[in-house]
Amino acid sequence: MSSAIEVKDLVRTYEGKVPTYALKKATFNIERGAFVAIMGRSGSGKSTLLHQLSLLDTPTSGSLLLDSTNVLALSEKDKTVYRLEHLGYIFQEYALIMELSALENVYLPALALGSGASKYKARAKELLSLVGLAERFDHYPHELSGGEQQRVAIARALINEPKILFADEPTANLDTSSSAMVLKLFLELNDTLKQTIVMVTHEPDDKKYVERIIWLEDGLVERIETETRPKARTEK
Repeated sequence: MSSAIEVKDLVRTYEGKVPTYALKKATFNIERGAFVAIMGRSGSGKSTLLHQLSLLDTPTSGSLLLDSTNVLALSEKDKTVYRLEHLGYIFQEYALIMELSALENVYLPALALGSGASKYKARAKELLSLVGLAERFDHYPHELSGGEQQRVAIARALINEPKILFADEPTANLDTSSSAMVLKLFLELNDTLKQTIVMVTHEPDDKKYVERIIWLEDGLVERIETETRPKARTEK
């Protein structure tokens, strides 16, 4: 299977009186259709690594290919377009616009690409239904629970049919029940849509949901584990 992400000797250093070496020569591949977790202690470099992979930050050195594209060679403008067209993002804080309805929040990225109104609205409704919010199209974020807001964020991340979905601590602000619902939704997306998902998490229990774990320690890739969980992933 071909790689969705190819990383070689990726380094991220933050300059200062004492430079901070947040990421140290990370090297690994992530296959298309994989569900991968990035794990490690607080301060190990998890979010730093995710930000490099997702083009939200620029590494100090090293190489990064996304779907065989040398994304680090792109101009800043072209990186912005690439992110919008090929990558999806889910954040710990949901990052919804409070003045917009669930439906409007979901189709906003498609609107930025200039998609036809009827097409992007229909797609947004389809995705909200997919994440179990068919009755919430016209609800605003303050009218939704934390778990529902995160599911709106997942639908929004999928609106432009991204090749890779990045999730940074997506369940950190959720209770146990909502967390399980979001993670099972990720499994279903991965299983039925073959969606590539890269997720940062600090929760040990999340290991049972993923296929591989990239363990970080002090900015180094300490080890990569392959999980042997069952393939049947559509349990509710």
